[in-house]
Amino acid sequence: MHQSKQRAFNCAVSFLGLFIASLSLEAQEVLTVEQALNKCKNTYPSQFESKKRLACFDSISTPAIEVNAVESLSDNPNTADGDVATDNASKGVLVAKEKPVAIAVKKTNADLTYLERKWRLTSEGDWNISDFEIYKSNYLLFSHTDNTNDTPQSPNHINTENRNLDAEDLKFQLSLKTELYNNIPLIRDLPYVTSSRLWGAYTQKSNWQLFDPRASRPLRENNYEPELILSLGIDNEIDGERKDYIPRMLNLGVVHQSNGRSNPTSRSWNRVYLESGWELTDRISLMVRPWWRIPEDKQKDDNPDIEKFLGYGDVTVRYETPSGKTALSVLMRNNLRSDNKGFAQIDLQQRVFNNPYIKLHMMLSKGYGDTLLDYNHSQSILGFGISLGE
Repeated sequence: MHQSKQRAFNCAVSFLGLFIASLSLEAQEVLTVEQALNKCKNTYPSQFESKKRLACFDSISTPAIEVNAVESLSDNPNTADGDVATDNASKGVLVAKEKPVAIAVKKTNADLTYLERKWRLTSEGDWNISDFEIYKSNYLLFSHTDNTNDTPQSPNHINTENRNLDAEDLKFQLSLKTELYNNIPLIRDLPYVTSSRLWGAYTQKSNWQLFDPRASRPLRENNYEPELILSLGIDNEIDGERKDYIPRMLNLGVVHQSNGRSNPTSRSWNRVYLESGWELTDRISLMVRPWWRIPEDKQKDDNPDIEKFLGYGDVTVRYETPSGKTALSVLMRNNLRSDNKGFAQIDLQQRVFNNPYIKLHMMLSKGYGDTLLDYNHSQSILGFGISLGE
């Protein structure tokens, strides 16, 4: 066991040597498409100003916009309402012959923040239910634990079978989401709401005892997690200035999680959560997600004390370098009780070979609930491998 730990430590040190972090920050204050549309509606709210509003909308969607502003020629008495023209196309500046509405639109995903990319907060876009994108990170990791959970138990399921687990797993996760509906009526007209989407998501996390041939290399745990998520983009700017204390995103979700096992190792629970996302800077995001467990019959509950270990929510802080090649995230949760049971996980991703899809991935976690079967079991786990997505 000592040699196994030493090998894992040596691999981890070598793996860390592949990560190079950039410290410089680059920022450019511009309006997103949704913020620009919202600004046009607020600037020309009257039905008698429809021509001006349409001209404002046209100025946003014109492909010639590449730089910083829409300028006004309203002082020109010969200018007709709603007329637009391009001036000095080589500079990419659109000149609107109407009242001034300063708009600068981001054009590429490289300019978007993590929350805007992840939850599509900046444009409605063309979408189909058959189109899938990455939800949580998809990874394949070699992992090592310092404390195997050989006899998992819960208050309603006493278990005495010793599984004699190996300390190493091949750990992998598949996580996808698809948009079910966007631009939702009633919700889209709420103040400060810049986008509204309904998502369906599915995550499956598995731990495979690949390195234990004596036990026929079993899959020791699978966690299945379908979700339904209502996601709202929030306008967090006041008078053209971003306010860090206003969340950029709100998610209302319903999630089921289970491991698909029979007793005595069956585990499951259902939750409703409200997740808020802040952009503290262009590179640092903060997500706070409190949840409420949907009550179950205490006699049939597989894990009646799960909140004592997994708590009532989680917090995630994420940082990425200006190039987007390196990302660091920290997830934390705590039961907020005097016995202070918690969990923390650090994920480090590094893009290699200029490939935007495949990344080197290191994961370090400590505490309760790495998997659902381990909800009341504390351990430290080190993993490294590759991942797809953010």
